[in-house]
Order: sequence, then structure tokens, then C-alpha cells
Amino acid sequence: MKRKGDKEGRALNRYFLYLVFLNMIINVIIFIPKILIRYRYEGAVMGVILAIPVGVALSYIYSTTITKFSEKGLPEILSTSKRYWLKTFHLVSIQLFWFTAGLLTLLGFIDILSRFVNPEMPKLLLLMIYLAAIFLIIQLPTERVMYLLEIVLFLNTPLILFIIFKAYTNEFLNWDSILEVGTHIFKWPSLKAFAAATYCFSGYGNLIIFNRVIKGKLKIWNFIIIFVLGIINSFTTFFIPIGFHGSDGTQEYLYPWISTADSLRLVYSPIERVIFLFLMFYMNITLMSISIHWHVALELIKGTFKGEMSKKKSWMILLVFTGIAMASIIFLNTILLMKAAVNWLIIRLLFEILVVVIFFIWARRRLA
Repeated sequence: MKRKGDKEGRALNRYFLYLVFLNMIINVIIFIPKILIRYRYEGAVMGVILAIPVGVALSYIYSTTITKFSEKGLPEILSTSKRYWLKTFHLVSIQLFWFTAGLLTLLGFIDILSRFVNPEMPKLLLLMIYLAAIFLIIQLPTERVMYLLEIVLFLNTPLILFIIFKAYTNEFLNWDSILEVGTHIFKWPSLKAFAAATYCFSGYGNLIIFNRVIKGKLKIWNFIIIFVLGIINSFTTFFIPIGFHGSDGTQEYLYPWISTADSLRLVYSPIERVIFLFLMFYMNITLMSISIHWHVALELIKGTFKGEMSKKKSWMILLVFTGIAMASIIFLNTILLMKAAVNWLIIRLLFEILVVVIFFIWARRRLA
């Protein structure tokens, strides 16, 4: 029986990898490449290198700590806390960060669709279509959301990896441009570049709710896989656009990876231009990324209420989500959105470190 339980726990640990991997591949397309390329001569290379051990360390500390509370999310873990105001403040601060993470991803991808797919369609219409799908997903039980994520990754990831493989093997990939940027390896990174580089590892934070579906302890091989995937993801996100567009030319693109995908061709494919396939696959990936973040935010909001939340309150919260998203799409242009993303990434890094340290200390005292 013990061996069977260990095997089940090992099998279900793949859910943890899904959460981290989803956050990694979503970073390829929107804000992170532009930020890293902006600081390519000002320490972005060292920022990426330092971000890998820091990201893996934060992931290891938080993940191994929260999984000690088997099959419990953060609201359940804090439910016995006698300091209700402190519990509420903790949940509210985290839910704001998770909601904002999903919102920035949503606004960024709608801007991409508006620019590269259908410039004539109003952004508000695109937003409402996405919100309709997102609201259907985030109200599902946590386990079903995870099952849906597994299906989406299973269908889309191989095709996205194939496109990335085509980029690596393309004859027009200029390794001299990559090596030129690599010569700036010893420049100390700016906080903006470091914060952007660490975000690809932040998927572990979704365990604050998705720990409900994690059974058993996380094995060390989970973090070895994250370490390897982090190296590949960081290198791909940062250096491949530089290899295609040059160390100076790549700065001119607002979304470097979209332009990189448009440089690729599948000669014998029914759809020759890779950009259309790339965006089509990322529509599903982006939808799941936003849904994961907002599902976490919604569940944390529910956790701040005593007892079950009524459907009326739940729909009121979704209306607030809609109102904030609509106001953001109206008042934030592309430049302001990029500035907001940069500042949010810095605040997120500091907040993430603070949450990991506080929760680790609190959990040690609780379990002692």
C-alpha cells in the first residue's frame, strides 16, 4: 500500500510541473522578451543567469513548504488562524497580485491580436469574447481547471515546441549576434531585467490554491526539471529574437517573438506563415494562463468570506473583474501597458520573496 501511495503521489506531481511550465511558455510571447532585450547591453545576460538559481530556490522553498499541508489551499491552511484581520490582509494582498497578473496578460494578448490578426475588430469586443470563456473556466472546481490545463498543454505544447525547434535550426539564425550580446555577461543586471527574468519561475505560486490537487510530497526531480526547463526557456525567450533580427535591430520590435515567428516559414505546410499557427496555439495557452491566475484570485476572495459564497456575490465579483478589464483596455495604450508591466514585475519580485519567507517561517512554527 505504501508503494502504491508513493507512486500515486509521484504521478500527480506532474500538476506542479504544468503550473510552472505554463508560466514559462506564456512569458515567451508578451512582455518579458521586450524588457530583457531593452537591457541586453545593460546586464540582462547576468540577470537571466542569476534569475535561474533564485527562481528555482524560491520555487523549492515555497513548494516543499505548502505541500506539507496535503491537499489544502491557502484559505484552508489559514482557516484556523485566530487573527482574522491578518488572514484577510494576507489573502487580499495575494489575490490582488494574481488578478493583476492575469489582467496584464489579457491586455497584452488582446493588443497582439488587435495588431497582428484583426486590426479592425474593436478591442472591447475581443475582450468580451475572452472574458466569456475565462468566466466559464474560473468558476469550475480546482481539479477540473487542472484537467483542462492538462488537455490544453497536451494539444498545444508539442506544436509550440516544434515551432521553437524550427527557430533554432533555421539557417537565418545568426549566432554571431547572440554571441555579441553574450559578451556583456559580466555587467551587473538592472532590477527591471532581473525581475523580468525571474517571473518565468513564478508558476509555483499557483499552489496557494492548486495544492488542493497535489498529493504526496514533491520529489527533487521536479526541481531538476524546472532548472533545466528554466535554462532553455530563458535562453529561448531572450536570445532567439536577437539571432533573427540582430543585436541592434531586435530593439525596434514591440513584440520580438511575434516578429520572429513571422520570419519562419513551413514550406510544405498548408499554412506557410508560422505566425498564424503560433498565434492560434497561443490563444489557448493565454486563455489558460489568465484563467489559472483569475481562478486563484477568485478562490482567495471566496476564502476571505466565512462560509460558502453565494452565486450572487460570485457574479458581483466577476462584474468587478469585467469593469476593471474594460477600464484598463480603454485607458491603457501599448506604451502605458508596457510601463505598467515593468513596474508590476519589480513589485511582484519583492512581494514574492516576502511571501515565501513569511510563509516558510510561519509554516515551520506551525508544524513544529
